[in-house]
Amino acid sequence: MATYAAPRSGSRTRRAAVRGGNPIAARLTPPGVPDWAVQRPRITTLIAEGVRCCPLTVVTGPVGAGKTMALTLWAATEPGPVAWVSLDEYHNRPAVFLSYVVAALRRSGVAVPRALPAAGARAAENLFLLRLASALAAQNPPVTLVLDDFHVITEPRVLNGLEFLARNVGPGLRLVLSSRPDPPLPLHRYRLAGQLAEIRANDLAFSVAEAGLLLARHGCTLSAHSLEGLTRHTGGWAAGLRLAAISMGAHPDPDHFVDDDLLAEDSALTGFLVEEVLNAQPPEVRELLLSTCVLEQVNAEAATELAGDEEAGRILRALAHANAFVEPVGGGWYRYHTLLAQMLRRKLGRESPARIASLHRQAARWHQRNGRRTDAVRHAAHASDWQLAADIVIDGLAISEIIEPTGGPSPADALAGMPHDEAWTEPQPHLVSAALALSAGQIESAVAGLDAAQEILERRPADHETAARLAAAMIRLAVAGRSGNLAAAAEAATHTEALAGKASVGGLARYPAIQARALSARGAVELWSGHLDEAVRVLDSGVVAAAIPGCEPARAACLGHLALAEALRGRLRRAAMLAEQAATTCAGEGQRPPVRHANPAALVALAWVHLEHHDLKQTRSRLQQLNAVLEASPDKLIAAIACLIAAYSALAEGRDDMAVQSVARARSGWQVPAWLEHELGLVESRASVATGKIRAAFADAEPASQHSSLEATVILAHARMAAGDGEDARRMLEPLLAAHDRVPDRVRLQACLLDARLSYRSGDWARGRRSLGRALRLAEREQLRLPFALDRSWIEPVLRRDPQLAHTYQRLLPPLSRDQLPAPPGPADQAVIPAPESLTEREREVLQRLSGMLTTAEIATELYISTNTVKSHVKNVCRKLSATHRGEAVRRARHLQLI
Repeated sequence: MATYAAPRSGSRTRRAAVRGGNPIAARLTPPGVPDWAVQRPRITTLIAEGVRCCPLTVVTGPVGAGKTMALTLWAATEPGPVAWVSLDEYHNRPAVFLSYVVAALRRSGVAVPRALPAAGARAAENLFLLRLASALAAQNPPVTLVLDDFHVITEPRVLNGLEFLARNVGPGLRLVLSSRPDPPLPLHRYRLAGQLAEIRANDLAFSVAEAGLLLARHGCTLSAHSLEGLTRHTGGWAAGLRLAAISMGAHPDPDHFVDDDLLAEDSALTGFLVEEVLNAQPPEVRELLLSTCVLEQVNAEAATELAGDEEAGRILRALAHANAFVEPVGGGWYRYHTLLAQMLRRKLGRESPARIASLHRQAARWHQRNGRRTDAVRHAAHASDWQLAADIVIDGLAISEIIEPTGGPSPADALAGMPHDEAWTEPQPHLVSAALALSAGQIESAVAGLDAAQEILERRPADHETAARLAAAMIRLAVAGRSGNLAAAAEAATHTEALAGKASVGGLARYPAIQARALSARGAVELWSGHLDEAVRVLDSGVVAAAIPGCEPARAACLGHLALAEALRGRLRRAAMLAEQAATTCAGEGQRPPVRHANPAALVALAWVHLEHHDLKQTRSRLQQLNAVLEASPDKLIAAIACLIAAYSALAEGRDDMAVQSVARARSGWQVPAWLEHELGLVESRASVATGKIRAAFADAEPASQHSSLEATVILAHARMAAGDGEDARRMLEPLLAAHDRVPDRVRLQACLLDARLSYRSGDWARGRRSLGRALRLAEREQLRLPFALDRSWIEPVLRRDPQLAHTYQRLLPPLSRDQLPAPPGPADQAVIPAPESLTEREREVLQRLSGMLTTAEIATELYISTNTVKSHVKNVCRKLSATHRGEAVRRARHLQLI
């Protein structure tokens, strides 16, 4: 169908031939170009490049794609000879086909044999083809033979003869074939040899700008939004755009036409699709198209289910091969062109309106059986069968996908139209309504729906409706998390575990996510309770249980909470890795979900990691993302931990009042868990010390110390020091400093820092340096920078007097501190020390700790070796460095840049 271009001399020749009553000449001339058509140079260039580089060029697309006009425009600009034949079924007779080809070649100026073979004389045909191939092989410049509508050629003798010519002529002939399906020639051979140029429907599709030019030629103007919508809706299909332009010419509101009337029953576009596509098909194909038009995508099995035709797969393949607006999308699946699908649905609605709901129900059950839950729910919703939709969600254990969407396709999208005031007699719709309300932040409505479902379930036998009871427990757990009720969360988690145990040996054993969901719930409660080691153990098991296809949401939930637990335990590297996995588990490799659907536990874990690394810019960025997530899916615990992080960030920036405000927000509106209350109290105490409110500092830290919090002991000692009682502070620290492995690294680090500060203040520089060096070594593994940033007021003056220690651990120091550090000391003015015998790795480790003023016993403890072994290593180090004692060995090692 003609769709674009400007008039050319060739078109005038063809029109003259037709008017002169010469139908043969008309078939040997490119068709005319109407005045309303537009030129598209990019298509002309594609054809020109194909003809120049390849002996065979195929231009394929559905009816009305603009194949013929694209070739017409190219032919008008081609400098070399072009022979044109417009084919029809009559040309399936070899003699007729060859006579037209010869006539076209002669019209283009090519000298070819005059004697044609008689009809049916196969030997004569072969001889003629040989003579024609010989004549064309000598053609210079090469001639291009265009065979338009090649899809009508089905006769094997014609196809074989053309293949013979293409294979034997050489560079003297270029073939260009226009066809709806791929021509029945061995295209794979040409493709492998790099001798095939292919121009497909996607190439021929109009761009938005080209569509605008076409409409303008028809006197139509659309808004940018409507023009883009029309182009997208038609897929750039040339005939569709042309018919829309014709219809809009008489319409008072073209934009309204695009939105509402494009495929109206009496529109030109609908008539074209019905007559040229639908009614052109045999009855069984027509029935298949109408029965399956309710599907977004279709495969052979789904088509057989809905149409009841065992030949459905073959029909779909044939339609796709014929470019009949059925497009393969991979894996045996197909999609109908948007316009075709909409036309079919409208026609089905007019001819058999009662079938629509029935087909949607069939589609829902087929998708459910095949594990395509979201599609199943969508079709049930289209049928307004809300009980079926709810059954699919509950039986598929997909309630969490409604409560906390991951940003991908979700059943929640299809359930938006579900009525909420129905008197449901089954628990499933009530549970789905509760989950939808919870997702919208309507906790009271969620509890009401949950209670209604629970009332129905209580009237049923306890061993029935396991999936519904599991869904109810998971909703209660989510409600508890959003309202901050730890006791209710623990009860719901216990109930979930019990039900999961029953389900794993019952009819729901086919759903592997059950166990992972139960472990995720238990792990979250353990984390909430402050039992971090137990939370890590449970959540690690959950990650393993969910490491199979179909369990991605449960796996992401476990990974997010596991990342947070590890961050709180100080294992920052693993926390960051787990948070990254949680972020990409549901979205796919290398992708991330939309911000509002990101994993909140993973985000707050990353914020904690950045905080401990003293990367406050990234910390703020993560907290901002987290705020967006919590607006959609509130979580009291996550929000409170975010406030704790914000409080520490404020302390690091010297904004002590902001730190206190963040602590107040963390406590607002719920019963804060004891462990988190301890942490908040410690921040408050530190802020009070920073502002000189010593009495308040004691009051803030005292409650935590009553629960045997080791960190509270450090904070109390800090307050004692601030009050001027350094000796009492040191006595409080002694048990922590002596306990070694029985104290968490984070607490040991803080104790060492405070001991270093006390020592420097009292003038004991050796002990101060030893304690500060130990703190730096404890921080090195996880790159903990926050403690040094919080104490930079006294650390920076110390390090300026100890450049060697400063430069050894400069990666741990805040950026401001590194800028102010002095350069490392240069070589001493002393005799040159001869090159030492190489030190072993263990000797270097001992030497590094000797430089930090550690005792023999402390080195033995850190390296997990005996004191006698340490003494042997020290003796060897001294010998190799020609030193008489350990102090001299350290000085010489520094001079030689060994440490």
